[in-house]
Amino acid sequence: MKFRLGFLALMGVPVVAGATGLNDIAAALRGHDCFVDSCTYEVLLPQFADPVVYDIRLESASATPGDTLAECKYYITWTLHTPGGTSEGFSAYFDGSHFRFRDERLQEYHAEQNPEPFAPAGDASHGVQNQAQFAELLPQNLAAHLEQMAADSSYTYSIRERAQGIEVSGKRRIHGYEASEFAYTFAPGTFRPVRIELENNPGQLSEQTITVKYAGLPAAHTSCAIDLATLTERQSEAFEKYRENSFSLEKLPGRMLPEISAPTLKGNRYTHSRGEAFAAPTVIAFLDAAVGSTPEVIEAVRRAVDYLPMQTDVVWAFLNRRPDDVSAAIGDIRPGESALINARAAARACGVGALTPVLVFVNPDGRVTDIVNGYNQNLESLVIQNISVSN
Repeated sequence: MKFRLGFLALMGVPVVAGATGLNDIAAALRGHDCFVDSCTYEVLLPQFADPVVYDIRLESASATPGDTLAECKYYITWTLHTPGGTSEGFSAYFDGSHFRFRDERLQEYHAEQNPEPFAPAGDASHGVQNQAQFAELLPQNLAAHLEQMAADSSYTYSIRERAQGIEVSGKRRIHGYEASEFAYTFAPGTFRPVRIELENNPGQLSEQTITVKYAGLPAAHTSCAIDLATLTERQSEAFEKYRENSFSLEKLPGRMLPEISAPTLKGNRYTHSRGEAFAAPTVIAFLDAAVGSTPEVIEAVRRAVDYLPMQTDVVWAFLNRRPDDVSAAIGDIRPGESALINARAAARACGVGALTPVLVFVNPDGRVTDIVNGYNQNLESLVIQNISVSN
């Protein structure tokens, strides 16, 4: 790709499309409070005859007021097409939390837990949330890039009206060398991104040509729900199988128990709404029948309940889908117990990932008092202690 830059005023910054400048376009891009679109992303390297092609879906919404870490909330999914098949992944950012998934690995970062990855050396632009793959394609991040371009003398550019819309095209030279050529096209009126063409390191061995074509989805497709509940529901398999970070689980104590709803072993449905009271102090035990420690956990909890002088209820929330697996693990259901199957949605809501057991202790008003994450030889005494303070 070679851009025709004959009209560039290389010693200045021409503005062709009326009074529209880079900062005006940036302001229009930031005006997209709720943005949803899909695009193809092609990368062509000199040593390959065919480009590498990604199919991408982009969703972004205005950042929460006071959030200084990112231009917007976002949720990005991608599919990579290769001769050997396809690979899929996603990334998301909202309210100081960043998630990314690929190759059966789910990574998550929380600024409250560890702020350094979000602003290395105090620079949020180099944080994980802003360096995520394809995050630069979001309109709010394009806005930040255009503002940087307007303030950086290493860029020379022009703004023109083209058949497809408003085009920003030009070059960047660093230390006398041409680092890149670029063309960004935006829809007239709305300034939604339409097309991006980049040639990085032109004429060098590391030359790379990138072409991005936006589909231009109609407004009826937009949705701005970008939060943990929505993400875990849409990416349920990744969170169920590969989540190891326990940050969300550890934030439960002191909060109301999230909604729990799942089939029971008896064939009906158990539902506890957020904020609803319990009849007695309750243990929610998230278990997997295939985990070796599960029988010991069940035995320890039952011994503790038998020892306690007050009524204590237990919800055995199994992640397993097969009733026979749960029946074999739990045996006879005792008074005050409920046995749930396929309680994965409830586990996600509580922040339980792929590792069990997890015990959640709840007082009668529905508030979580403590958690136990993982098997412990002193589990019986821990249950007694936690229930005693939950009454």
